[in-house]
Amino acid sequence: MVEREWTDWKFTREDLKRTPSVVACGWTVEREELDRAKACALIYSASKKLQLPQITSASACVYLHRFFMRHSLKEYHHYNIAATCLFVACKAEESLRKLEIFIPVIVYYASKGNRKAPPGTAEFEKWRAVILRTEVVILQALCFDMVVEHPHVALIDLCDRLGLTRHLSQMAWSFVADCMRLPLCLVHTAKSISCASISLATRVVSSSEAMAAGSAGSSLVDDSWLDRIGADRVAVAEIAQWLLEFYAREAQSRMTRGVADGSGGVAAADAAIHTPMSSPGSTIASPMSHVQPSPSSEQK
Repeated sequence: MVEREWTDWKFTREDLKRTPSVVACGWTVEREELDRAKACALIYSASKKLQLPQITSASACVYLHRFFMRHSLKEYHHYNIAATCLFVACKAEESLRKLEIFIPVIVYYASKGNRKAPPGTAEFEKWRAVILRTEVVILQALCFDMVVEHPHVALIDLCDRLGLTRHLSQMAWSFVADCMRLPLCLVHTAKSISCASISLATRVVSSSEAMAAGSAGSSLVDDSWLDRIGADRVAVAEIAQWLLEFYAREAQSRMTRGVADGSGGVAAADAAIHTPMSSPGSTIASPMSHVQPSPSSEQK
């Protein structure tokens, strides 16, 4: 089990092998990573529908990753925590949404569009009780520390300094959004995450565009710009490799589960709402999993 100062949110890759889910509940590191990513996917889907700022959804993802360093995925279902972290982030980032609007959106995406929860229904009241009860647990686990350093802010500055094209900037923004689905924010700095996102973006766009991008005509394809801005090359390489490996595992997980699961969404919503415990053998489909980022999917 990871032991450190309660408000210290900096961890190592080794710490992620000693989380409550892994040590006490039998999760593998890979399975915990996938479950965290599914929860963040729910956060992103609901945030887009609720028209929340990107910073709000990013804060919710950070809160979720911090929470699961203190509690296990067996004890608290990842959809419950995702919904409540987003609700908490709405308050912290001053982008409030009423529960009457918030809950129906959460239920829709948690059930993959198979269930509705308008105010006054039993489904709505169940989720309302879960969110209000879990909010206290999350705030206590976070020690009421709502401060988050976002890579999005660093990315905007770097895009200006490096003279990135709009296409490259959008691609890098999408990679940052995917980075937030992983516990990268617990291990690496916001600057390193933003730099890794730009590095990956230059490898996705055409080589001619990457060659043309950059201030003073300097190329981005060789990553020499990392030295100019004082980036940690080791951290940037680790982040990029971590994300690419996750894409591969996520794709394999979808193939193993089978994408066309007609009852998966309802089963996921039921598992989340009727009990805070999820069995070690269960698998819940992600509402918006993907292997390659969409340049505009998370752009606000």
